[in-house]
Amino acid sequence: MPARSTSLPSTSADAWSETLAGSFAQIEREYGNLQRSWLSGRRTLLIAALLDSFADRAFSDLLRRNDLRLAGIEDTLAYRRHLSAACPALGTIFDLCSMGEESPRLVTHAVKVPITHYPDLAVEDFMVSLYNHNSVERVLFAWPDGREVLAIDLLGEAIGWWRANWPG
Repeated sequence: MPARSTSLPSTSADAWSETLAGSFAQIEREYGNLQRSWLSGRRTLLIAALLDSFADRAFSDLLRRNDLRLAGIEDTLAYRRHLSAACPALGTIFDLCSMGEESPRLVTHAVKVPITHYPDLAVEDFMVSLYNHNSVERVLFAWPDGREVLAIDLLGEAIGWWRANWPG
């Protein structure tokens, strides 16, 4: 069987099922697109929904393989609680997708950029910041209590966690 080409870590030939590998590849493609267009709330929501769904698929894959790492985890909700404890970014994504009253929402608004971070900005963002009092528009996770986190960073943390911790 020819080796498949994915960016996923693999400790064995069947560490990722074909379905999971394809799902994760789609998440990574969409995240790469988001990195080129930070203001896409629609793409941000898509990636969050894909990550939310990926957790269920991962649980099903582990269950199908009768993986011992599921000891004590009886259902998808318990697995989600386990993931939320292991990776708070995933917990935040699960909360967003649950659309509960206290869940975060996606918002887009101006965020201050310290002058020391200007060299990291894309030319377009730099030009916008010059005319907007050192601020640029960004998509954020925002909670009812006023907390906010840059969406691209939180999604990147969740994706990075899956890359490093897939129990395959």
